[in-house]
Amino acid sequence: MKYVKTVLAIAMLFSFANAKSNFKSYDNMCEKLDTQECANNAQEVKNLQMALNADKKLKLHLKADGKWGKNTKAAVQKFQKHYDIVPAEGYVGAKTKRVLDRVAKNVKLPRVKIVKKETKRNYSCYADFKKHVNLRKSYKVFKDNRLLSKANGKNTHIKIDVSEQRLKLYVNGKVALCSPCTTGAKHKFEPNTKTYRDKHTPLGTFRIKEKIAAKKSTIFGEMYRNGKKVYHGDRRKYRGPKAKYVGHTMHNWMRLTSGGVGLHASKYIKRHPGSNGCVRLPFKVASTVFSKVSKGTKVSVVN
Repeated sequence: MKYVKTVLAIAMLFSFANAKSNFKSYDNMCEKLDTQECANNAQEVKNLQMALNADKKLKLHLKADGKWGKNTKAAVQKFQKHYDIVPAEGYVGAKTKRVLDRVAKNVKLPRVKIVKKETKRNYSCYADFKKHVNLRKSYKVFKDNRLLSKANGKNTHIKIDVSEQRLKLYVNGKVALCSPCTTGAKHKFEPNTKTYRDKHTPLGTFRIKEKIAAKKSTIFGEMYRNGKKVYHGDRRKYRGPKAKYVGHTMHNWMRLTSGGVGLHASKYIKRHPGSNGCVRLPFKVASTVFSKVSKGTKVSVVN
């Protein structure tokens, strides 16, 4: 009898241990990658959403659809702040996974099918990268760290290809970095006016006019009244009562024109034109480019 009880106890402990390690077995979830994509599979994200919803202290009502987005990221940040996990960036690392396993230990989550990931390919040079990557569709980023280390602002040149939606940073005439980017849309729909406007990024040769690490937009942002957000978008189209305007932060801002066109970091990187005229870059890429160029650096925008 003792033997049977011992076996049952071990089985229960084993089951309990497995139940508590749902997230421990996952890769770090939706990290801030160069591509701005969430690399985790949909079931992992769905399980995360279910676990967050199960936390009665937070009273979250996420849609468990397996899609990573701003609502899921905001919920993760709220979770991290509640449990004093720092920094509360909304990306699920080891600390957050441990707390998730503890909080969701009684939640029955569907099993995640482990898919063997492709090994990361190392490219010997830009020609090798270009040969194996579809530049128009891929989110992959090429970096030549040896070349980048030689950049001093005076020996750099940026080329933006609208047809490829790619930015190339040249150092001493060679490609040191190649990244996806998002340029202006030719037909951009404005919800406020319900019209389509031409917002394309102008072609030509420019010089970087100014560099600001965290520039506040003078046009796009939010309007607040009595501490409550009442409007989001283009401040010129706001028609409500008097309200306080707070501009969006454009990280690693590099101005090209006096009309407000520039390069800056954004989480909205697409493989087709979609901005209001500026050139959007992945966060890490924008930071690298910002650090390697200077005022006066030539920027060519071609098609």
